[in-house]
Amino acid sequence: MPDQELKFTVDSALLRELGEKLVETVHLALSELVKNSYDADATEVEVIFETAENGKSRIKIIDNGVGMNFKAVERYWMRIATNNKERKDVSIIYGRHLTGAKGIGRFSCRRLGSKLTLITKGTKEGKQVGKQSDIEYTKVHFPWMSFEAGTDVTTISCPGTQKKIKEGEFTGTTLIIDDATDEWSHRSFSVLKRQLAVLSANRGVSREGHKTDPGFMILMEAPDFEGGVRDIREDMMNAGWGTLKAFINDKKKAVCELDALGLGRRTWVSNSTFENLNDVKLEVGIMIDKSSQLRDKSVLSLGALNEILPKWGGVQVRYRGFRVAPYGDDDWLEIDYDRGRRLLKPEDELMAFAESLHGINSKRALLSMPGMRNYVGAVDIGPKAKGFEMKAGREGFLDSPSTRQLKEFARIAIDWSVVLREYYLRQEDQRMALIAKEEFEDVVDEKVDTPLLVNRALEYIENEIHVVSRNLEPEVREKVEVNLTKATEAIRKQSDSQKSELSHLRLIASTSTLLLIFSHEVKSLLGMLEESKNSLEGVAKSLEGNEKEEVLRVANNFKELNIRLTELLQLTSLLGSDKSRAKPGRVALKSKLKKVEKVFELITSKYNINIDYSGVPNNVVVKKYLEAEVYSILLNLISNSIKAVIAGGKRKEIQIDASSSNGVASITIRDSGIGLSPEKFKEVFAPFIADPEGKLYINLEEQLNPEDNMIVGTGSGLGLGIVREIVRAHGGNISFIKPQNGWSTELELQLQ
Repeated sequence: MPDQELKFTVDSALLRELGEKLVETVHLALSELVKNSYDADATEVEVIFETAENGKSRIKIIDNGVGMNFKAVERYWMRIATNNKERKDVSIIYGRHLTGAKGIGRFSCRRLGSKLTLITKGTKEGKQVGKQSDIEYTKVHFPWMSFEAGTDVTTISCPGTQKKIKEGEFTGTTLIIDDATDEWSHRSFSVLKRQLAVLSANRGVSREGHKTDPGFMILMEAPDFEGGVRDIREDMMNAGWGTLKAFINDKKKAVCELDALGLGRRTWVSNSTFENLNDVKLEVGIMIDKSSQLRDKSVLSLGALNEILPKWGGVQVRYRGFRVAPYGDDDWLEIDYDRGRRLLKPEDELMAFAESLHGINSKRALLSMPGMRNYVGAVDIGPKAKGFEMKAGREGFLDSPSTRQLKEFARIAIDWSVVLREYYLRQEDQRMALIAKEEFEDVVDEKVDTPLLVNRALEYIENEIHVVSRNLEPEVREKVEVNLTKATEAIRKQSDSQKSELSHLRLIASTSTLLLIFSHEVKSLLGMLEESKNSLEGVAKSLEGNEKEEVLRVANNFKELNIRLTELLQLTSLLGSDKSRAKPGRVALKSKLKKVEKVFELITSKYNINIDYSGVPNNVVVKKYLEAEVYSILLNLISNSIKAVIAGGKRKEIQIDASSSNGVASITIRDSGIGLSPEKFKEVFAPFIADPEGKLYINLEEQLNPEDNMIVGTGSGLGLGIVREIVRAHGGNISFIKPQNGWSTELELQLQ
């Protein structure tokens, strides 16, 4: 017999095998089809679940990508196991990294329903997107049920039509899947949304050699699962820990709105104004990569976040609808920069806001600031905005008052949300502590008062360990019990120390109300003093000789007292009131020393204490500090020196020197007082250690007149600790050093 040639044939059962083996679930099948739209450079895709005219389920996927011409449909779509995607790594128009699995799109359609209608519109070259004047229209019906086992897949026809459209038409592809499977459930629908959230995170990017990618929007309509049309990107941004929005109102102030986990909706209006900003708004999702801090896990998962944040995290800038590079890819808001330098304290009016929130340390309110990539969103600059001019290379804006205010506006909104996030975290800590307490109460089957909780828990642990250790060898048991005793005692002492510290802090905090009352009463007294002075001056006009001089002397005393009280009231107000308008700057040291000297003038003159600051040049300034911070440093340190020299009972001298070099102010304070042992140089900075050697206040009581005890008496032990915190927060340093000859104590400060 002559030689025969044999050829492979393909049984139609292969399509079913591939559809079920390659695409195991309906949500995976549908996500593959949306990925194909993404790879086709679509900027928008609609996914619609609906009921067809025959009452059966239908799914539509409609995109505005490059589409396909007839040749592409025939060569790639109609060919099983094509290697089309293997031959290129990125999409044609925008250079997107291809995401769809290679060649399984049509099998995804087979997995989703028994009938498919493909409608696609593309140019002859297949390399254009959007409205074109020469479009090839192709429509094909795929009756999947005709591909029965035992038939050759190459013999089954798929009816279709083809035509050319000369007038303007948009490119794109529509897939209509009829007789859709009933496998869909709320769970599979949620999985689908989580998969699509990663694609929808593309908000636009520029890639070298390609057109600027405007982003990818996914709209879903599924009446059986959710009402209305859902924007997956919007849902994704609202699924994280919080959604932050901000805009400029008609008074040029920033209106900030936060909807966040555990906080609900919060609104705040700045005191600061942004005169150059108009038609500007901000919207970002605050994404924390912790499962417990996701508001909607049906849209966002921790796995999805791990894909989204590295690639799409950052606050972009959009100008008149178009993205401006490189904002969002860089740290233009200096969020990561401030995290790196551990910026803890909010500035200006945000400090006042932080102080209004119970349960947080206002000076550390920015400690929990998320990284730059944890913010997903944009600042939109509308067409009415002015003062924004693009650079020649179209990369960013030229520097201007408007761009500077834009940054300030975005940061004030973000920093406000960080303060609220710190408040949320502290509230969450308290909530978890309460849960832990209740769970422990269940274990011991008794109610435990919160102050006794630590001791009761330690008792329980000790009892349990003793029970368990009975089975150990005597030597091992003894060692375990000794170590356990040391550990539990350390915990007890630390707990007792914190309770004492908290109690003391509460007592100190309560004085703020008294300070407000005191300030109010002093203001009233100032008015009375002024009236009395004026009255006495009026009376003096009708008097002669010594009587007139005596009345004028009393009036002048009232005037001097008024000036002195006014200065003290201003200082008190500066240290204890709203700091919302306070800004750090160049604070002249010598002028502040003069004011502090006046504060203590009554006591220094009474006890003949000389404060010599002639060694402080007029040009020494302290940078980056608030004026109140400089006063706080000087008041605390000079107050300590005054106590020391009174307690010493001998020469009463305080000397202050200062110099400035390379932007650092160096200050030295010496006194001739009671002195401090070198081994106490560090301990004295610890909170509540007012007298580490136990001799200061004993000697002070002996030297001090009883009526002066209220002015100079026992301190809180917080002064030096407060000073150290202020100095260190600005990168400076403070330490006691071995004093020069003739002096008892010497303290050095370097203020950056």
